[in-house]
Amino acid sequence: MQEEEFIISLVAIVFGIGLTGFFLHNIFSLIKAWINRKSSSSSSDINPQFFKALGEFKKTTERRIANLEAIVSELEEEKIRIPESADSNAEITIEDSQVRGESKKDDNSNLRNMLNE
Repeated sequence: MQEEEFIISLVAIVFGIGLTGFFLHNIFSLIKAWINRKSSSSSSDINPQFFKALGEFKKTTERRIANLEAIVSELEEEKIRIPESADSNAEITIEDSQVRGESKKDDNSNLRNMLNE
């Protein structure tokens, strides 16, 4: 054998061993991760402090939402209320059709259709 053939065969052997070692390492690490996943799901540690903090957060959030809903409902009631005028005998007056201007029959029928819907 010549020197060149010896070097090429030696490099090929080293590369093959390295590649095989890499694949075996990955396969064993996958098996190890699979075993750890199986064992961790059966004996999982539940942190009670986390659930306590989660419950307190839920209560405070519900309280805040209730307060905001109360504020919004008060604002809506104020908008709905009609301010009373100084004169308690105030009357609503309807203008004559001549003062308002003649409206077409189509407009009245469209209004009726809209009210019926």
